[in-house]
Amino acid sequence: MSAQLSSVRVGVCVSGDRDDAYRVFDVLKAAFPATDAGVREKAAASPPGAAAHGPTVWSIVVEATGRGSVAGPVGLDEPIAVDLFGTDPELRWVRDVLESAFGIESEHHVSGEHEMEVRLRLSPPVTT
Repeated sequence: MSAQLSSVRVGVCVSGDRDDAYRVFDVLKAAFPATDAGVREKAAASPPGAAAHGPTVWSIVVEATGRGSVAGPVGLDEPIAVDLFGTDPELRWVRDVLESAFGIESEHHVSGEHEMEVRLRLSPPVTT
């Protein structure tokens, strides 16, 4: 992979319910329109309730080029873990989009020489 390609892509892994993973992916695809439009169709091949057999991780590679619309508060059925892998500032852009759509309960960072890893725990946004 070339340095140019790796600098605009952010890996996103969601641990939890399939429907909640789709909600996260839909927010990211709306915010970053260059992201693979076929993600939902590929993930649909997994049977509903797959998580009932053990932990399930859903993944997507976000093309963090160009910005689309950012969703307002989006509901989740339950809190979920989201891991982000990439470089700054693209990883920060993806994190900011997730923060605008979901509540962030906790956040942990691991920085490498060129890439970073961020673990978020997303929750339904708090409404007042």
